[in-house]
Amino acid sequence: MNNLIDREESDNLDEKSKTQIKTELAEITDFGAHLAKLGSGIIKKLPLSEEIFEAYNELNRIKGHEARKRHFKRIGKLLRSTDNLDEIKLSLEQIQQGLVPSKQGEESPSLTWFQKLIEEQVDAEAFIQEYPNCDRQQLRQLIRNTIKQPSKHKQKFIQFINQYIQQ
Repeated sequence: MNNLIDREESDNLDEKSKTQIKTELAEITDFGAHLAKLGSGIIKKLPLSEEIFEAYNELNRIKGHEARKRHFKRIGKLLRSTDNLDEIKLSLEQIQQGLVPSKQGEESPSLTWFQKLIEEQVDAEAFIQEYPNCDRQQLRQLIRNTIKQPSKHKQKFIQFINQYIQQ
């Protein structure tokens, strides 16, 4: 009898309620639908498996509302089965901030250069040597403006850096 109670208590601590599970599954499916709205350009930049990428490509030919709804559920199921859902979300966040997506555990190259040039105040020549086609005058002006008002100029500066890193 006592053994039965101990097993039930340990089961209750480890298990999630059906409502929690359904909510998590719905959130992942909604995330998959959100990705589809962003377009294929962004989807190509995400670290998706080939199967998930093909599912998004198939979505373009599906026109019926119910069929699309079923297909989004399939995409949600594929996203749930992937091991790198957090990495996908991180990459999407970086893309939306104008950063080059980084690999798991690495920092974005744009963010690394931002930290070197603004926070560590490394000379701009280091960036110019690595990216010689960079507009020197604009780089120096963005560095000055970002140091004076980081909240106002940070995004523009990172996008400037990003455009040369992606070339």
